[in-house]
Amino acid sequence: MFFFGFLCKFATMKRFALVSAFICICVLTVSAQTPRFIFDNDSLMQQIETPQAQPKPRPIPTDSTARASMADSLSKIPPAIPAWNIDERFGERIPIIMDTMFINFHNETLVEGYDVAVAYLGNIGSPAQSRIFFNRPETSQFPVADAFYLYHKRPGNQRFIDTKKPYSNIFYQTGGSSLSKEDRFSGEMAISLNKKLSFGFNADYLYARGYYAYLANKQNNYDLWASYRTDNYQMHAFIANNNYTNAENGGLADDDYLTGNVGGAQINTSKTQEFPVNIESTWNKLRGRHIYLTNKYSLGYRKDDDSETFVPVASIIFTNNYTDQQRRFHTSQPGILSDYYGAATGSNTNSSLTVIDERMSYWSFKNTLAVALNEGFRPWVKFGLTAFIEQDTRKYQIPGEKYPSFSSEQYSQNSTTIGGVLSKDKGRFLHYNLSASFGVLGYNIGESRLTADISSRINIKGKDAIIKADAYIKNLKPTFFENHFMSAYRRIDEDLSDVRRVYIGGEIIIPHTKTRIKGGVENIENYIYYQAPDSAVANIKQAGKSIQVVSLQLDQNFSFRALHWDNQLVFQTSSDESVLPLPKFNVYSNLYIKVKLAKVLGIQLGVDARYFTEYNGPGYDPVTLQFYNQEDQNIKIGNFPLINAYANFHLKKTRFFVMMYNIGKDFNNSRYFSAVHYPINPMIFKMGLSWNFTD
Repeated sequence: MFFFGFLCKFATMKRFALVSAFICICVLTVSAQTPRFIFDNDSLMQQIETPQAQPKPRPIPTDSTARASMADSLSKIPPAIPAWNIDERFGERIPIIMDTMFINFHNETLVEGYDVAVAYLGNIGSPAQSRIFFNRPETSQFPVADAFYLYHKRPGNQRFIDTKKPYSNIFYQTGGSSLSKEDRFSGEMAISLNKKLSFGFNADYLYARGYYAYLANKQNNYDLWASYRTDNYQMHAFIANNNYTNAENGGLADDDYLTGNVGGAQINTSKTQEFPVNIESTWNKLRGRHIYLTNKYSLGYRKDDDSETFVPVASIIFTNNYTDQQRRFHTSQPGILSDYYGAATGSNTNSSLTVIDERMSYWSFKNTLAVALNEGFRPWVKFGLTAFIEQDTRKYQIPGEKYPSFSSEQYSQNSTTIGGVLSKDKGRFLHYNLSASFGVLGYNIGESRLTADISSRINIKGKDAIIKADAYIKNLKPTFFENHFMSAYRRIDEDLSDVRRVYIGGEIIIPHTKTRIKGGVENIENYIYYQAPDSAVANIKQAGKSIQVVSLQLDQNFSFRALHWDNQLVFQTSSDESVLPLPKFNVYSNLYIKVKLAKVLGIQLGVDARYFTEYNGPGYDPVTLQFYNQEDQNIKIGNFPLINAYANFHLKKTRFFVMMYNIGKDFNNSRYFSAVHYPINPMIFKMGLSWNFTD
């Protein structure tokens, strides 16, 4: 505890910040770890040594429900519990490792903890975009919600649990002063009534007042799930509601306020709430729900020598997937937005209104029918084969062109997709998954996806390692909202061409040297992006030539007794920086000591740092909820290390942490921007607690 007394006493001093910064810059010579991407060697060894526990080596999971598979704990409390995700289309169970995470627990509270490098608006819960291009998800059918992808619950990232005893967990984090405080509370519960039926629920409440004016946000999300599993029949059900409220300030009106020198005058940089911003009294509110049900019925037989073992021969799968999302854009200061974004569309003028209140929505009802021939029902059947047909009905609502705040227009789409999957999940050495889908009717006719991933084990100096290769060819239709968008401040009416993407990559994981190397290259035709808004005309663009993206990632961990140094480095480059700007180098490095006292108290003391090279970073448009390219190539962000000092503790069923965030804020030029005009929070104290309850 002496460490924390010392830290709190001297954290505000520039000398301490500079010394800490110097230490971390030394650390930043290699790449780094984050809890979502760095592999856990114990988990990999379990995958290698006990393949039955994880029948198919899969890419390192990147969603929040899979964090447990990368956990490193001193004590497995509660005891090991079977847990899994599901494939959204077929309801296939994907085993994950459930554990109590101890190492890097403090990263649970950070937006930066979700990826190697993330662009966001400074607040937890705010819109975000990964700086690592290959980690960005595909554009959804409701793009205005994509900015909240880090927090959006869906069937594919829901964790299902089978537990003999009731399991529950509560999590709480807090940080900052009363005026700018951020709080997050979440709770999870799961119970199995018998060997077949399990159910549970999750609730997540987040409220961040923000360190900059008019930048508060609030989230209130919850979900319920259930599973029923027998030899012949499996069912998974999922219901989720999401509520996001995000205040918009348009970023700082003058970036020099971070440096304390504005036009030659010195200002107090600690009074961040007084920094002038571009927009006031403006909000985005998103609400939505997800209802999901998948049923799988298997035909098979029981082995003659083991009546307890059921061998599924073929399966019929039927999945229902309903989602709806609503977005409301509200401002009581239309004049400020008019000055900042330009004239209004149609006959509606911003100057004639005192309030603008616009709404748009989207809903989809998707039904999938699949027939599967299962792998291994006879010794000579070395693969599984699945065929499916999928029908998707969609409806859209956008503000009316003439009076966006008072009228609306509705549209509908239907699409039919067919496809199949050839896979091999069993066996020790070779696994593969080859899938194809084709749009044959409706809006998505001509859309196609061909994907492949192959993995195997190889021997390196007498030790097992995992080698993987993956590739895809995609022809993607632009979404409705990319072609049609209506607002008092923005109008998009386009006929964009299909986007064609071709990717090939590979990965090698060497657990005994704590090394992971991953690389890939992609060619993109007709890439869709957003340009800086300067008027009500369309600001969505489509590249007229092919763009190539190359990425190489290295994870390397070192340890000597209690001292650990975990690193991750991502190099990436784009062939056209004016269309797809990317930071060349992204680094995360974590230097810490891990000890265990009295065999019950685990302690991790350390300093970590994040860094990305200077580049033409993204701006953010509150009207479209999209990150966009700056037209002014002289506006750059980056070349600033984000440094945190932390301590994590693990005692039986409890984990807790304390942390000083951004202790190097006065390092170099003090321009700690995450997106253009949007700085991250200044130096603040954070703490959090996670407590498991089991009967």
